Amino acid sequence: MRLIIEARLEGGKTGETEATIVAVVERKDRSVADLGLTLAEGRALLAEVQSLLVSEQTAGWMGGQLACDRCGSMLAHKDARSIVLRTVFGKVDVPSPRLWACNCAAKQGQPRRSVSPLCKAVHQRVTPELEYLQAKWAAHLPYRQATELLREVLPLDKGISFGSTRRRILAIGRALDAQIERDIVSGPKAVSGEQIRESTTVGCVSVDSAWLSFSSSPKSRKTARELAELKSPWAQKLTRDRHVNIVAGRATLADRTPRLYAYVLRGNGARIL
Repeated sequence: MRLIIEARLEGGKTGETEATIVAVVERKDRSVADLGLTLAEGRALLAEVQSLLVSEQTAGWMGGQLACDRCGSMLAHKDARSIVLRTVFGKVDVPSPRLWACNCAAKQGQPRRSVSPLCKAVHQRVTPELEYLQAKWAAHLPYRQATELLREVLPLDKGISFGSTRRRILAIGRALDAQIERDIVSGPKAVSGEQIRESTTVGCVSVDSAWLSFSSSPKSRKTARELAELKSPWAQKLTRDRHVNIVAGRATLADRTPRLYAYVLRGNGARIL
């Protein structure tokens, strides 16, 4: 048995319907040994469809960038290059020609330079969906493990790495910090029915916390589970003492100087700075 998966593109550069075979799946007749698509076949299918779609989209978009925005004259072609776009369904190489700026720019006293419209439009070379998945998975898992799992379920292959995931998270963190700084500068917002109590020394406070359990042997963990099932205050105290609450935060002072703080809250209420 053979399954042929075909993609039909309507419109596009030629305005006609074009058919492209994106995958061919073969299975033994009268056999259920291999039910459905395998993970590798699914990744290959998604990567092929993504490559076809992105290539057609960028080619169609570039067709509208070949004329000057001011006078409408066609721009001179400087050279032909390609860039790599990283998407959630794999890397795609797309043409990215460089064009000379129009002569009307020189008449207005501006230097004539070359421009790359596609590079300017997608300067980060990565789609928002891939950034979202990298950030979400890396928020719950170590960077290396998050990268390996994304590669396993999506056709990313060498599209992402441990280093790129780490850099992506740090960039998102810097963007969030910048947004917080802008919110601090704009001042507190009034809430209906509430009176604003503005501090003269602190502009903003950010707090986060997490619970951690002590690492122990399987036998000790089994004992802890048995203690948790007991209702006596003594057993509950032993269970609480096996966990700690880590609290960390940042206070931005009125002069926009940040101060970091952190402490560990034990089950008995003791704080360790």
